[in-house]
Parts: sequence; C-alpha cells; structure tokens
Amino acid sequence: MIVQITITRNELFLLKEMLPIWKKYSDGFVFYVDNSTDGTYEFLEENKEKYNILSILKITRKDELLIETDMRQLLFDEGFKFSKKIICLDTDEYLDGNMSKEELNYILDNNQDTIFHLNWIQYVDKNKIRIDGPWLNNHKDRIGSYESRAIFASIQSHSTHLPFTANHLFFQQDDLFISHLQWLDKKTVAIKQYFWKITDYVNNLKYNVDIVESSAYDASVNNFEWKITNFNFDLKVDENIYSKLEEKNNYKLQFIKEQTQKYNIPNLGDWGMNIYEK
Repeated sequence: MIVQITITRNELFLLKEMLPIWKKYSDGFVFYVDNSTDGTYEFLEENKEKYNILSILKITRKDELLIETDMRQLLFDEGFKFSKKIICLDTDEYLDGNMSKEELNYILDNNQDTIFHLNWIQYVDKNKIRIDGPWLNNHKDRIGSYESRAIFASIQSHSTHLPFTANHLFFQQDDLFISHLQWLDKKTVAIKQYFWKITDYVNNLKYNVDIVESSAYDASVNNFEWKITNFNFDLKVDENIYSKLEEKNNYKLQFIKEQTQKYNIPNLGDWGMNIYEK
C-alpha cells in the first residue's frame, strides 16, 4: 500500500478537487489538519471510507515559533504506521505522468531506503507552465521508500517534505512529475508570497531567528514577468480553481492584516497588488 501524507489548512476547496486525483497513485491518506476553520476536518471525517482516509491529526497550534520539521515528523510517523511507501504532497500539488500505480509500487518495493525526486511543474494555465528562473528544471522530494522510521533534520521553515535517506533517485519528467497549482492565480500567489514575508519578519522580530530575505520571494515572483511554454500534460483541475477560495477562508490574508497592524510593519514590497493596503 502507498500512503499519502498531507498538511492542509483552510484549503477545503482544493481538497474536494484533489482527492479523486490523488487516488491515481495513493491507496490511503493521512492528514494533518492545521488550525482549519473552513470545515476541512468535518469533510475528511465524513469521507473516510470513500477515500480510505486512515488518520486525521487535528492540530491547534499555540502562539509560538513554528518548527516545520516538528509538524512533518509527526505526520510522517503517523503515515509510517500504515506503510513504508509514502507520498507527501501539499494540498496544491498532485502527481501526474505516464507511470502506473503498479509500476510505482514495483519501483518502491525494489528501492528501499530511497528518496525519489520529481520535476516540480508550475502550471499557469490549462496546458502552460512557467520556465523562467529556477522553474525550468526544479526537482523536489515527494516520494520515499523506507526500511525503518527516519528522522528529519530540524529546520524551522521551508524544509524537505520527507526525511532523507542514504539513497536518492530521480524520475524522468514524463514518467512521473509534480503538478503545482501555485502560479495559476496571480493575486492568490502574491498573497501567499507576501504572507511568507510577513511570517519571516514577525519570527525575526519575536524570536530573533534567521529568516529568508524578502528578496528571495521577489525573485520567485519575478514581478510577474514569466516565461511561459506549452506543456504536454493538461492540468487536471479547472485553471480558475482559486476563484473558489472565499476571502474569509484565506487565513494568509487575515494573518497579513493582523500582524501588519499589531507590529506596525511597513510595506515589505507587495508588487503593486494592494495587499498591504487591504
């Protein structure tokens, strides 16, 4: 059995679309529901049998410095209870390609203690993707086959998705790749990247931790001047899916408002998208 593990927060509109797609490669699911207020936990409970949801971790975090690998270790350990073959995806990602589930199972069974890296494809439309900057050839860990429980190296934010093992292999793009929805809606992605600017600013202010500089998020956004190319695998969801996200459920936008007012944070560079003024 291949088990998928996923951290999700106020992304019910995505989960409803993603679960049927995820079943192409995953046999069961373990979720870490992080401070959700949009009915995510209730939806997953109601659909346990339909999607073979094996476990739901419901977390209410305290106001303290978040160590991402603490969250990911808890989720990995829960998933490892059910299988040594684990896929870890964010709610805005799914796997696609020509490989069948049977072929993937065979590869995992015959490559234990191995992390698999896949090309991270950035959709901007139904059949178009970003290839500017780092997006032309960007691989991420999303699949692991384990002999025994593995431990994450402690990282405060932007960690790997799975604990690394001694062996690393790469899939050919057409065989299996990660479909990422992040860049489908410019305003939504601007809010997401600005959220990380604010999060890092506050973490440095409150806890004096090292942070990612705002310039890194600027480079990622690239002032919305993207190089685009056609792609031979069509997006499996509506390219306008982010229109379903209600503003009241966009916790990133609410966090930006609250923290900006609380700490009198200046405009950290919102790319003229009027995020700071909201």
